[in-house]
Amino acid sequence: MRKNLAIGSANEVITRLKHYQALGYDEFALWIDSGMTFERKKASLTRFINQVMPEFH
Repeated sequence: MRKNLAIGSANEVITRLKHYQALGYDEFALWIDSGMTFERKKASLTRFINQVMPEFH
């Protein structure tokens, strides 16, 4: 899963998404409903917003 999905540190996710972007993709759907608690989901989304998204402006 880790090889094919955007799972990992912010830098790992950025690298994966930049690879997809280079292939021509311009949209990404974030799926975080994986049995995590609300607090973990919120923390994951907050990290994505604050650390990953700024690399794609």
